[in-house]
Amino acid sequence: MKKISVLVMLSMFMLAITPAMAQTRKDKKEAQKAAWDQKQQQAAEEAALLHEMRMDSIRNAKKAAEEAAQREEVERRQAEAEAKAKAKAAEEARLLQEQEYNEPCSEFRSAANIIYARGIGEDLEHQMSYDIARSEALADLGSQITTKVQALLMNYKKSVRQNLKRESLRRVEGLTMTEVDQTTGYRVACHKTTTYVQNGERIFKTYMVIELGEDQLLKPIYDGIQKDEELKIDADYQSFKSEFDQHFKDKSQESVEALLQDVQ
Repeated sequence: MKKISVLVMLSMFMLAITPAMAQTRKDKKEAQKAAWDQKQQQAAEEAALLHEMRMDSIRNAKKAAEEAAQREEVERRQAEAEAKAKAKAAEEARLLQEQEYNEPCSEFRSAANIIYARGIGEDLEHQMSYDIARSEALADLGSQITTKVQALLMNYKKSVRQNLKRESLRRVEGLTMTEVDQTTGYRVACHKTTTYVQNGERIFKTYMVIELGEDQLLKPIYDGIQKDEELKIDADYQSFKSEFDQHFKDKSQESVEALLQDVQ
C-alpha cells in the first residue's frame, strides 16, 4: 500500500515539473540560438571591418603609387627641361664660334659648254620648297644668259660702230627668257634639302643647281637674233658661242657692267 502511494506521489510530481522542464529546454534553445546569431553577426561585422581595412590599405597604396608617379613625372620633366636648356646653351655657344660654312651644291660652277644656275626655295611643304628652288634656278639661268648675250651684242655692234638701243636690249631679254621657259633639256645637277624650326613650324629649305648644255639654249637664241634686223650680227654661230664662252670664263663682271653703262 505504501508502494502505491509513493508511485502516485512520484507521478504527480513528474506531472507538475514536466511543463517547467519543457519551458526550460525551450528557453535554453532560444538562448543558444540568440547566442549563435549574435556570434554570427559579430563575425560578419568583424569580416566587414577587415574588408574595409583592406580596402583602405589598397586605396592608400594606390594613392601613394599615384603620388610617386606624379613626383617621378615632375622630376622627369624638370630633368628634360634642364637637358634642353643645356643643349640650347651649348648650341648657342657653338654658334658663337667662328665656323666655316659651305652652302649645299656650291661646288658647281659654269664651265665650257655647260651653264649652271642655282636657286633656293623655302616652304612648309617639301615639294613646294623644291618647286620654288627650281623656279629660282630657271630665273637665274635666264638672267645669266641675258646678261652675257646683251654684252656680246654690244661688243658686236661696237665693232661696226653701231649703237644698241635700250629697246633692243629688252628684246634680247624677252627672247632669252622665252627660250629658257621653253627649254626642257636642263638637268638637276644637285639638290639638297635642310630643315629648321621657325615660330614652332618646321620649314623645308631646298638648294638646287640645274645644268644646261650651251647648244641647247644658245642656238635658238642666236637664230632669233639673226631674224631681228636691229639685233642681227655679222658672225656665225661658232664665233658667237666662242665669245659667249669667253664671257663666262671671265670671273669679273666689270666688263659686262661697263658695256651696260653705254646704253644708260
